[in-house]
This record gives sequence, structure tokens and C-alpha cells, in this order.
Amino acid sequence: MAATPNHGGQSGYINMPSALVETDGTFSVGYSYDSPYGQLWVTADILPFLQMTGRYVSITGIPGFTNAPGEYGSGYGRYKDKVVDGKLRLWSESEWMPSVAVGMTDLFGTELFKGQYVVATKTFGASKNIEASLGYAHKRPDGVFAGARWTPAALPRWSVVAEYDTTNYLRDFRASETNAGKRRKGASVGLEYRWGWLALQAARNRDQFSVNAYVSIPFGEREFVPKVYEPPYFVDDKNPPPLPSKEEWHRDAVYGADLVNALAKQDYKNIRVEQEGNVLSLSLTNSRISNMGRAVGRAVRTAVAFTPKGVTTLRITYTKLDQPIATYEFFDLPKLNDYLAGKIDRKAFLDVVLLRYPEKSDVIRDDQQSWLQEFLDKPAPVVAAAPAPASVPAPAPVLVAAPASAPAALAPAAATPAVSAPARTMVADVLKDDGKLAVGVGVDGDVVQIKSLDREANRFKVAPKVGFFFNDPSGAFRYSISAVANYDRRLGDGLYLNSAASLQLLETVSGVKQPSNSNLPHVRTDIAEYLRGGRFSLSRVLLNKYDNPAERVYTRMSAGLYEDMFRGVGGQVLYLPKDSRWAADVAVDALQQRGFKGLLDSRDYKTVTAIGSLHYRLPHDITVTARAGRFLAKDTGVRMEFKRRFQSGIEVGAWYTHTNGNDITSPGTPSKPYQDRGVFLSVPLNSMLPMDTQSTAGFAIAPWTRDVGQMVASPGDLYDMFERPRADMHSYDGLGNFAERPDEQHLPAVNPPDRPFVSPWPAMRARLEQSASATPSAPEWLKATAVVGGVVVASALADKPVDRFVKKHEDSKVYRNWDKLGKAMPYAAVGAAAAAFALGDDRMQNTGLISLQSVAAATGLAVAGKYAFGRARPEEDLGAWSRVGSGSSRSNSSFPSAHAAIGFAAVTPFAKEYDAPWLYSVAAVGSAGRVFGRKHWVSDTVAGGILGYAMGSWLWHAQRDQSKSGLSINPGPKEISVTWQGKY
Repeated sequence: MAATPNHGGQSGYINMPSALVETDGTFSVGYSYDSPYGQLWVTADILPFLQMTGRYVSITGIPGFTNAPGEYGSGYGRYKDKVVDGKLRLWSESEWMPSVAVGMTDLFGTELFKGQYVVATKTFGASKNIEASLGYAHKRPDGVFAGARWTPAALPRWSVVAEYDTTNYLRDFRASETNAGKRRKGASVGLEYRWGWLALQAARNRDQFSVNAYVSIPFGEREFVPKVYEPPYFVDDKNPPPLPSKEEWHRDAVYGADLVNALAKQDYKNIRVEQEGNVLSLSLTNSRISNMGRAVGRAVRTAVAFTPKGVTTLRITYTKLDQPIATYEFFDLPKLNDYLAGKIDRKAFLDVVLLRYPEKSDVIRDDQQSWLQEFLDKPAPVVAAAPAPASVPAPAPVLVAAPASAPAALAPAAATPAVSAPARTMVADVLKDDGKLAVGVGVDGDVVQIKSLDREANRFKVAPKVGFFFNDPSGAFRYSISAVANYDRRLGDGLYLNSAASLQLLETVSGVKQPSNSNLPHVRTDIAEYLRGGRFSLSRVLLNKYDNPAERVYTRMSAGLYEDMFRGVGGQVLYLPKDSRWAADVAVDALQQRGFKGLLDSRDYKTVTAIGSLHYRLPHDITVTARAGRFLAKDTGVRMEFKRRFQSGIEVGAWYTHTNGNDITSPGTPSKPYQDRGVFLSVPLNSMLPMDTQSTAGFAIAPWTRDVGQMVASPGDLYDMFERPRADMHSYDGLGNFAERPDEQHLPAVNPPDRPFVSPWPAMRARLEQSASATPSAPEWLKATAVVGGVVVASALADKPVDRFVKKHEDSKVYRNWDKLGKAMPYAAVGAAAAAFALGDDRMQNTGLISLQSVAAATGLAVAGKYAFGRARPEEDLGAWSRVGSGSSRSNSSFPSAHAAIGFAAVTPFAKEYDAPWLYSVAAVGSAGRVFGRKHWVSDTVAGGILGYAMGSWLWHAQRDQSKSGLSINPGPKEISVTWQGKY
């Protein structure tokens, strides 16, 4: 039985949840109404066991601000609230055991609908068409709840659903003013109908009817529309003219120009050709094909048809904005032709292919192409290529119709004049990139566009754009329809001009009047002023210079108008190590805030942002990014990003920032300053169009527009530019769908399979067993406890003298900085352990994992000790052995020092494994900082240090030898995997 969303979007029944989650990668959007609540919800199953839901809830009967005509907020309508829910499935159903999940509702914000629950679900019947759930919830719902669903085997699209709803609606927000005050707990029953992606539920509870309608989209599908309009690859004429010799090639530039022109007609850009010795070299990129291996494969098919006699090696360097990404070398052209013709298999072909990172000599610059310029764009003497066999589309079980607004995207049509010559009309993505102006319908996901594009990627494009603005008191929903013009020009090697301007055609956003209440510099919260600024605006005018100073090192320098709100100068450096799992970059920008008119006016605010980023790719196309530095409002801190890419190419992610911005105005408070957070979605349009394209559509949404933790829009983020081609390069053999052969579509390298998640429990159990077997005996425990107790008591003799000394010098800058060092030490130690586990070899990975386990164990014991002893900190001035004051929590008491415990627990496994006792001094210096900051007594840090050392030593001795079993992250030459192995 498929999991089905309830009124709030979580898998369940009518209002109650179940323990099920939908198929991994399912994305659902729906609307439900159950008076007084209307809910627009979005649910994503971002992991096989994790389901996240966002809801926009309106409450009938309560005005958002006021109902008085003419007053500020009178146009807002009903009260509305933003809600985020989460569900974690602990384990799946087995033959005898039910699946069990825990969940939380309304995780952030107003918490009007906050609740927690645990629920178990079991299916019954020969065809598993009966589902039943039993759970317990706290707050909303409240108490024991239940649900059931029956899907008749003869009518698989229909289901009958029932539940016992234990929500106490009388406790809901302002329930007495809404229909919630009239609702009661009790049974509900409903009828569901599901057809493909679409579903509808109608239900009746004790008091009223309700409805829930939604669409569920399987992001795990590779594509939703077959590539029926994909242009065929190049096939040479059956009787081509004789190939030139190398000498003729060099004497007559027409031969090289013919190759460039043939490639340009297939969407290749920035094409550079060089023939030297026995090697024909090309550097190029493709503006349409999304997979690098397939793009290179089509270029190879074309190049071999023009290769002069005597050439034995073909070298192709794939680029982005003139920056080399990967170099493919083919050393045996007869074998290459045999492979393309289907005469040999891929394994035999790989013997004559080398895929590597580019060298400086692989890049062909503009000054090396002057010999070709006068012959380019002239008709080639070669007879037109014959049609290729139809390319093989990947399986697509669902075919969707094009939107009514873009019917031509799925229907062929003849070219017809649309504007005065030399313009023409295009359909789908069929475009002759000759630099002439053209009108396109359904191109790149645009309903209509005017566009010109040439072989150097010089582009002019005008297309409509729709924008939305939510939740302003003047109106909950406002929109703008604009015409956006983009002009991009290549000025030289790696030098580009990028510009964008917009003209509002139809809009209501100028009515946005919500003023900023932020105490920080208004780097984002003055958005209403920018929306009202004017109908015409310059969004971007930039000069970008890209370079590749060393292998796998890339740079960008930028100057101009970055975005609607900022202009400036800046740069970025990206480092791509040979280990494809991670990358690092640093971006620094000197910025000035732009004026509200959107032209060349400016404001007084200036700042310098500096953000360092570490990107780490986990298995299952999960990427975690950690950013740290100085943000737009001059606040410093960190930003964490998580995203997952599904088989369709669609990416779902979230971010969270934590800075010292201290945003205490609403929605923040003095006790809980607001920290920026949100979710984002990126949709590659090639999964939804009948031809390949690199175009994407995306959006990001945050609960509130605030100034804390904000970053400027990048002029051209280097990591984003290289992320997908680099992933293609390291996916299996790096060739992808190189030959587009029907007999290879089943190969993992051509269509990478979706690897199932492997349960970590066997590895965890093995390590627990190892640790238990190494547990000290009772006499050993008693002896160790006595020794440790004596050491701690002896160190307590220094508590008062040391604290008196520190108190006399508490204004010392050295001590204050030492205190900061002590506070940061555990975080640095844990980060180093995590990096060792993520990036190291097998030995370092195992040591890093032991270190993290030691930290977890030491932290738990330290917290237990704090509750047990409740000792006051020195800064409270209550005495060395006094209890914590009435305003302090025992969890924040002094004995033992958790910082010391974590520091020693983190370094001990590394100190023992690598015979590096100096690491203990690092932990000791950090622990001493806690004493000099008057956060701990000397005996606190001694006890914490011994506790951390004991945990690290015990687990290292127990788990250091993983020759029989172990968990590891294994980077292969073209892949990454997480494995657990065992020997018995």
C-alpha cells in the first residue's frame, strides 16, 4: 500500500499520522480544508526514512491584522501561519514487527500547532491491502490515536479510511472565535481516489466534512517525458570526400573551419582546434546537453569525420566559460570508430581511453585560432550528414502533457515568420545558434522568448518572468509579470560581460508597504522599497574574469552591479582536490548597497563579505556545505546547507545560519535571536521536456525576510559551475551515455542506478560488541575510581587559590582570549575528528569514528555528572563547593567540565593511534582556558579531562582493530561508497 498524505501533508489518514513515509524522492503538493483550517502544504521524502512538510495555514474567522476598511493590514485577509513538520521512521515493517516512526509538528516559529507523536503501523491481508496504526501524541494531537485504511483488491484506486482523532480543538489558537471551538474529538471516516500522480480525499468527522486534494511527483524517476525531439547525433555521409593529410590540413584552414562549423551547428560553443604531430586537440563546451560524457561523445563522432590522415590520437577538453574541466584522450581511432559503430563493447573501448584533469597545455587560447577566423561561418564543402538512428530515450513510465500555456513544447510545427527578417520562429529546443534573432515558443521552459546565440556563447534573450511576494500585511499574495532581458558577451579568454534588465508589465508588488523592524543594517529587509522603486531596473551589469592558474584551481574576479541590492568588486578561488568527495572555495566581495530606483543610484551602506565554504559529497548524491565568515550585515558566523539530488536531477535542500547578528526584533526575541533558515528546490527542465537542456528552474523560501546571515548573490559561483560536470567525470568510467548505443542503456555508467540505503545497524552492533568485550572488570573499575577520585580531590586544593589569582586579573586581554580559545577547542576537536572520518584513509576514518564515539560517551557522562553534583561555577561567586544558584540549571553546572571531557575524548584516540602525545597538550591548553575564564574550577577540568581520556582509551583499545569488521567510506576511481564488512 502506498503512503497517503493527511490534511497536513504528512503520510497518514485524515488528520492523524501513520508510521509510513512515501517512496524515497516523492514530492507532494496539496491543499486541504477542514474548517476553520485551510492548508497549502508541500511534503518531500528527502531520505527513505525522513519526511519533511511545510504548511501555509489560514484560519477562517480570525483576521490577520484588522477588518477595518482602509487601515493598514485590512487587505491581508484571514490569519495565516507558516508551519514546518518532520517525521522520522525508526524502522520498517517486518513479518511480525510494525513500522515505527516519531514525528514533530510546528518545529519553528509561532508553534501554534506544536506537537510530538510516536506511531506504529502494520499491514495485513494476503495482498497487504489493509493498514492499521496506533500511536500516542502530546499536545496536538493529544493522547492515544488510531487510523486504518482498506484498499479493495478489485478497486486499487479507491480506499476507505477511518481514524480516531484526539486533537483537542478547544485548545487551538483563539478557538472560541472560530469553528475550532465547536469541534470535538472522535471518529472520522473518508473515501479516497488516486489516479497516477493525482489524488482526492473527502472525509466526514463528528461535526463537518473536509477535503484534501494533492499531486505526488516521483523525483526518483529519471525523466517524466521521453526525449522525442532530441536532435540526432552526427553521422558522416555514406560517401564522404577524401580526408586531407596533416600537411593539407595545415596549408588550408578551410578543413579546420569545417569542423568548427559542424560542431557549432550541434550547440557546441567556444570551439578551439589545434593539430600538432599525431594529435588533434579540441576544447569546447555545449550549451544544451546536460551530461558531459554524452556531450563529448557527440563531439567525438563529429571530430573523427574531419580528422586528417595520420592522426592517431584525439584529445578533447571540455570547458565552462573557457575554464577546463576534464580532458578525454582517445589513443586508437580505429577502435574508437568500432565502438561508436557497436562492433566492440565498452570494456574493450576503455583500454584506449584516458580521462584526466586538464593541464595548462590542453587549453587552446584565442591567439592560437587566428588562422581559422576568416573561414568560419562559411558553407562547408562536405556533403550534409545523413540522419542518425533515433537516440534511445531512458525509460519514462509517465507521460505528461505540456501546459496549456506552452502547447508547442510537445508538438512539432513548421517554422513560420514571426517578426521581420531575419527573425524566425522556433519550437521545442531546435535552435540554429548562428547569432540571428529568433522567436521561440516553449524553449528552455519559457512560454515564449526572443533570443540570439552564436558559437562563442554571446547571447541576447528576452523572456517573461513571474514573481511573487507573500505575507505582506497589505496583502498576503502579490505578483509581478516582467519582461527580462539578458545580454552576455564573451570579450576574451575567460572574460565575460553579463547583464540583465527588467521591465514590469503587470504588477501588484508596488503595494507592498511593510517597513523593516530590523536593528541590523537593512541588507534584505528593505525589499518593499526595492519593489516599489520603479518599473525598469538594471538587475546586473558585471565584468567577470575567470582563470585556471593551476591544475584544479580556479579563480574569478568580478566588478559591477551584482544584484538588485548590491554592487561592488570581488573574487573567488575554488580548489578541487583529486579526491572527488570534497571541494573548498573562498569568496571575498567589497560591496555598496544600491539605491531603490534600480539604476545607478546608491546608498551609504558599505561592507566587505568574506565567506569560506567546504563542500562534501556523501553517497546517494547528498551534498553538505559548511560556510563560515562575514556576512552582509557585518555579522560573523556559520551557514550549513544540505541538499539531495534525485534520479530526475531535481535537488531539494535546506539551509540554516548561526551568526552573532543578534536579531532580537520579531520574529526573534532577546532570549532567542532569529537565525536565518529556509528551503530550496532546483528543477532541471530536461526531465520535463522532450529534448535535453541545461536550463533549470529554482526557488528558495525562508519563513521570514531578515538581515541576519545573508549573502550577496554570486556573480558566478565557481562550485556551482563545476559541480555537475565534475560529478559526471567521477561517475563510474566518466563517459556517461557517450555512444548513445541501445545495447548500453542498461549499464550503470550510462544510467547510474539508484543505490538503496544500507542499514548501519550491523556495523553499530559489531562495534558495540567490541566495546562491551573490552569493558574493565569490577576490580579494575574500583581501582581506577579510587585513583581518579584521589587525583580530583588533590586538584581541588588548587581551586580557591587559582580562582583568587584569576579574579584579580580577570580584565586581562590574554585571559579573555584564552577563555575564547577554551570555548572553541571542543568544536575544533570534534570538527577535526569528523574531517578525519569523512576525508581520511581507512586508518584515519576508523580513528575519527572512535573519536566521535568517545566524544558522545564523554558528553553523556559529563552531563550526568552535572545533574548529580550541581556545583556552582566560579563566576557565580557562591563558593568552591556551593550548589548552583536558583537562576541556573543543573545541566549548566560546573562539575565536571564538559569542554575538557570533549577535548580529551576527541584527541585521545589520535594520540594513541599515531603515537602523538603532544595532542594532550592541545586539550589541556583549551581546558585551562575555561579556568582562566572563571567558567570552571581546576578540579572540574581535571575530572573532565580524566573522563574524556578514559572514554577515548577504552573505545580505542576496543575498536582499533577493524580487520574483521568495519564501517568505512571508500572512494573509488569513479565512485564513492559506504561499506560494512564482516568476517566470522
